[in-house]
Amino acid sequence: MSDISKTTINLPVDLKKELKKIAIDEDTSLSGLIIKMIEEGMKERKKTNVISDGD
Repeated sequence: MSDISKTTINLPVDLKKELKKIAIDEDTSLSGLIIKMIEEGMKERKKTNVISDGD
C-alpha cells in the first residue's frame, strides 16, 4: 500500500452505525472497513471500464 493521507468525511448517522456493525462483525476498524470497501469498488470499476472499453 502507498503512503497514507488522512481525510475526514461526513456520514449520515444511520450509515455510520451500520458500517460500525459490519466492522465489528469483520473484526476491523471503521476506517479499515471503509478503505476495504473503496478498494473493492475501485477494482470493480476498473473491471467495468475494461469491459466497456472493449466494445
